[in-house]
Amino acid sequence: MATAAASRYAHPTMPHTVGPGDHSANPLATEALRAAELQRWLIEVGYFSADGAKLFDALCTELGRLGVPLARATVHVRTLHPEFRGVSRIWRAGEATEIRTPRHGIEATNDYERSPVQHIIETAEWLDLRLDAETDRRFPILANLRAQGIRHYVMAPVRFSSGTINAMSWATEAPAGFAAADVALFRALVPIFALSLEAKLARRIAGELLATYVGRDPGARIIAGNIDRGDVNALKAAMLLADLRGFSPLTDELPAKDVVELLNTFFDLVVPGIVERGGEVLKYVGDAVIAIFPVDGEAAAACRAALGAARAALVARAAAPPEIRRQITFDIALHLGDVAYGNIGSGNRLDFTAIGRDVNILSRLELLCKAVERPLLMTDVFAAEIGEPSLEIGHFELRGFRRHQPVFGIVEELAGEGAAEGPGRG
Repeated sequence: MATAAASRYAHPTMPHTVGPGDHSANPLATEALRAAELQRWLIEVGYFSADGAKLFDALCTELGRLGVPLARATVHVRTLHPEFRGVSRIWRAGEATEIRTPRHGIEATNDYERSPVQHIIETAEWLDLRLDAETDRRFPILANLRAQGIRHYVMAPVRFSSGTINAMSWATEAPAGFAAADVALFRALVPIFALSLEAKLARRIAGELLATYVGRDPGARIIAGNIDRGDVNALKAAMLLADLRGFSPLTDELPAKDVVELLNTFFDLVVPGIVERGGEVLKYVGDAVIAIFPVDGEAAAACRAALGAARAALVARAAAPPEIRRQITFDIALHLGDVAYGNIGSGNRLDFTAIGRDVNILSRLELLCKAVERPLLMTDVFAAEIGEPSLEIGHFELRGFRRHQPVFGIVEELAGEGAAEGPGRG
């Protein structure tokens, strides 16, 4: 009589046959068919998965369908991202897949050192381990898996065409571990899986790089094929421009490395509030940052989000250490209008940039902040949407525009703080 464990890990009936009696007469033929079926699935079905994540999850399901007693599987891949070193997916039978994004520097931590992933990346050699006290000492992280009931652990190098070594693993709770045929199946699937995974990750990495350097929406447009010089895509948005005061004198006084650190500190004060409120950093222009909050329905929501981001930046500066406040003072302009994304440049060197009348108004408005001694100014069309009292500063002539622009400020003590400290504009 079969035990519960044996029943749990019994291989299902295969959906194909070699011929009458071939399965029992020639088990090697059965295993060859199983490997061929999985490889066919990877080529004909898995390759067309929407992305690498869906490919991996579907592969785990397919392995189970083919009778592999899989309790846990992982895939670990390097990526090109300014914050994260890579992405790991952890699949567990009957549970939602867990996603981890280790940050740069993890390779110097205890979690990474003496880990199976480190072994794979450094040696490019397979691991095939029956978990016991010896594997606990060799790879301390596996002691946790053994305590959870894992008996057999296999990890493979997944090599990309660039030479980068990634890793994937399989683990089982089956008392007898994986059969030799299961491990052979893992070896058969890795080369084809690596090709499919690299193709999908290449597109994802390209998208992440574009989002990092030109913004999410422009990046998506570029990767979708919007690369013709002169193409313009317009949208209505609340706009924010934050500019560091006194930057020119600082570049004259400080070494280049210190200037870069100062700029990064400034952007760290401004950008998080933008991202948290659904805004998108459209452009870094030297010592300034331009962000947009696209209007999706009512303009008021976008304007309130932009104002919230501006306030968050001022609060972050006020809470910063005194040495940062002494060096970093900035002005913020807010406007509501039309932004045009335009491909401009020459030949094969283009820039996806923000252009248009309202972008120019935003830039001219920011230049007024020092003159009126306020770190935050809004246009009248922006102030009309925020749903709270605002202070009319006056009507000003903006360079390049005939009509005098009504200018408003926020009604709170914080509004006057930035102008009272720090060096003058460079």
